[in-house]
Amino acid sequence: MNPNEIRLLKPLSRSSNALSFEIIHISLLSKPRYGALSYTWGPPGDAHTILLNGQPFPSRQDLYDALQQIQCSKLVDQYLWVDAICTNQGRDDDALHEKGLQITRMTQIYEQATKILVWLGIPDNDPDNEANNQLAFPMMKYFEKRYRQIALKGRGYQPWWWPHKPRTAGQNVADFLLNLHPANDKKIFDVPGSRTYKAWLGVISLWKSPWWTRTWFFKNQRSQRNTRHFSLRESSCCHSRANTTLVATTILTTPGIDSQFLVGAQKSVDKLVKFRSQRIQHLLVAFLDILQMFRDTQCFDPRDKVYAPLCLAPDDVRRCITPDYDSKSVLDVYTDVVRYYLAQPGHDLDFLGYALYQEETQVVETPQGVKSILPSWVPNFSASLDIAPIPKILHVPEKNQDRRAVVFYDKRGTPSNKEALIAAYRPLGDAPSRSFIEDEDNTLCTSGVYIDTLKDVIKNTGPGLEVIRAIAEEKGRKWAVNSMQKYFTGESFADAISQTSVLDLIYDEQGRPSERGGKADTAFLRRPRAELSPVEYRYQMNMRMARSKACILRDLGLSQKSLPLMIPNTAVVGDLIWALAGGQVLYVLRPMNTQIKQYRFIGECYAHGLMDGDILRRLQLGEVRMEDISLV
Repeated sequence: MNPNEIRLLKPLSRSSNALSFEIIHISLLSKPRYGALSYTWGPPGDAHTILLNGQPFPSRQDLYDALQQIQCSKLVDQYLWVDAICTNQGRDDDALHEKGLQITRMTQIYEQATKILVWLGIPDNDPDNEANNQLAFPMMKYFEKRYRQIALKGRGYQPWWWPHKPRTAGQNVADFLLNLHPANDKKIFDVPGSRTYKAWLGVISLWKSPWWTRTWFFKNQRSQRNTRHFSLRESSCCHSRANTTLVATTILTTPGIDSQFLVGAQKSVDKLVKFRSQRIQHLLVAFLDILQMFRDTQCFDPRDKVYAPLCLAPDDVRRCITPDYDSKSVLDVYTDVVRYYLAQPGHDLDFLGYALYQEETQVVETPQGVKSILPSWVPNFSASLDIAPIPKILHVPEKNQDRRAVVFYDKRGTPSNKEALIAAYRPLGDAPSRSFIEDEDNTLCTSGVYIDTLKDVIKNTGPGLEVIRAIAEEKGRKWAVNSMQKYFTGESFADAISQTSVLDLIYDEQGRPSERGGKADTAFLRRPRAELSPVEYRYQMNMRMARSKACILRDLGLSQKSLPLMIPNTAVVGDLIWALAGGQVLYVLRPMNTQIKQYRFIGECYAHGLMDGDILRRLQLGEVRMEDISLV
């Protein structure tokens, strides 16, 4: 193929029972009108045959079902792009080379598509499942309509020309949830056997589609306005899906109704809802955020965990990281991500927030059998890891913004409110990074300041962990006595622990950290939704978010100097707390060879009172010293 050319399928009239297409080569520069299909490849085995240019071509079951439904429903009028057919899927050098080129074009292919069709598959051959699916789509559309009505009502009437401050997504969501009453509204929830209950079973069936767990399914999420999810003859848009997950969450948190069948059903869909919300709100400020969303998806080649998200990455990332299936191992590809960040001033060590040492996941292999042993400082993007790095940025809105000021909108209709992005923490101030990769032995050479040693750990038993009570029950009087004393920052030890448990952060209504000074108020978090005003309910949701994100894969720790810590759940007593030059948080390291200062990276760390330049002050006074170390 010539540069800028892609293959497209032109549907032909069906001869007998065979699906027939003509393959054409066409330049993207000519802006052809075509639909792009996203689907699950399914298990190996060619169950069906289609005709391409009159010649038989093997097709797996899921693709055959999707093509058949597209033709029956007339969802595509002209051309269709299907990766399994339009991209050479061979494993020889030419095929691998073409695959690399196609990945670099993936963004353009999906952005230029006039329609993106997501095939969720056909439910099991049980007639009841098919009937439930048919009920699911109308219910999702009903939730979308109700959300829009409540959001419109919340705005109140104003002439279109009257300057106004737009409502945030958080305000709309809170109002929507406060107006849902699952225990009394049979259109939201009803007893087993009812129409509503069967519709929920249909929704769960759609949520369990393997499509949601594909690594490559995110490639078509750059453009949401023309995306349709379909199964059988029904389809829905992304808004219906997002609002349905909100309703499901409300049902699960409503006491007195049997909603166990919904537990865990929406987990895979939540990832896409969050992804879309973050793109609309401009929250994906780093390529690492995108990579994190792919970690528990499934793919054939672990290198795809980096190469697939490239279509969603900023241009400078795509210039630095180019797909190379011919010569690069998994270690090479994942280290390319590290090299990119080491070259970004101010974000040099951000990649460490996505690494959590787990010995059993450090060996990764390509389909060709090439094994890679990942150093502790290289994130294993192929491992399913629901990690939440300690936030590095605060989204601070401009003060004294006039409520009647004209609000400008971007090309997608998103409010463009001015806000400042400032560093959340600065343990070593503006100390420049000294980190580089030693290729010979795959070590990360850096420099830093030793802070303290981990003395005790309280394991996180879940989001309902009551820190002070856990201290008293699990660790005895020694920690409890400290809770009655003053912390070195001037507050009580109990307050220091309360702030540590949320990383001292307050989240805004868009789910972003916006202020310091947050704490976990257990009494307030226990108050039922019915007792809260809309403002209080939004504040409670934001506090829950701060606590839940802080506790993901983290435990509460105590250092030898009685510093309360939030530490990775793989940390053990005896691990060391360090501040690294160029890093915006603290880090837990494990000594491997103290004579040559070699350490294993364990994870990020928060130490209350040491996150705002206190270590730099001690360094300037000569109380501590900077040391050169290496991570293995």
